[in-house]
Amino acid sequence: MGFFQAGSMNEECEKAAKILKGFAEKKKIPPEVINNAKGLAIFSGFRGGMYLAGAGGSGIVIARLADGTWPPPSAISVRSGSFGIVYGFDVYDCVCVLNTQATVDAYARPEVDMGMVAALGGSSKSQNAASVLTYTRSRGLYGGVTVEGTVIKERADINETSYGRGASSTEILEGDAKVREEGAGLSRLGEVLKQAAGQTADRKIVEQVAEEDTPGALE
Repeated sequence: MGFFQAGSMNEECEKAAKILKGFAEKKKIPPEVINNAKGLAIFSGFRGGMYLAGAGGSGIVIARLADGTWPPPSAISVRSGSFGIVYGFDVYDCVCVLNTQATVDAYARPEVDMGMVAALGGSSKSQNAASVLTYTRSRGLYGGVTVEGTVIKERADINETSYGRGASSTEILEGDAKVREEGAGLSRLGEVLKQAAGQTADRKIVEQVAEEDTPGALE
């Protein structure tokens, strides 16, 4: 799968595992943040332009169930159009930590504006009180002042292929949709989630996840 080509569910899970492992092992996201999260949105993408900027990408959203387990995720695409003085181009990885059920419910919609979801948390500057914590890393040059509206959209075609006809993002995130075939990517994502939360994970499976080739991987 190329950096900017949306992949199958298994490919998106594999990429999400690489991204999350990279953030966790470089201590960019503390284990307690993952351990307390209600859900995660993990994706990669690109930004670029001159005067009129745009962005795009793909990834997954996953939500923790009441028993603490993580069911298989929902596939998403990422897009935006920005207006302002901008220049350059970069590729990036992003992990959005969803800390409330309201934000998980928002990400379960067929389409949602990330800025509107962030506003659900009010104006508190405390990380512990924030409804969404966003972690990014990038390669490239991108600068300027923009007014950006990034939209997360459900990839209904991939979800139907993975879970069956009519499977909605809400059903998937609530654990009510059964995945047709569990690939290696999903298994690796599950173990990386455990590791990132400071829990015991299958070391052999985690070691199979090489994160260097994600778009925003740091040197």
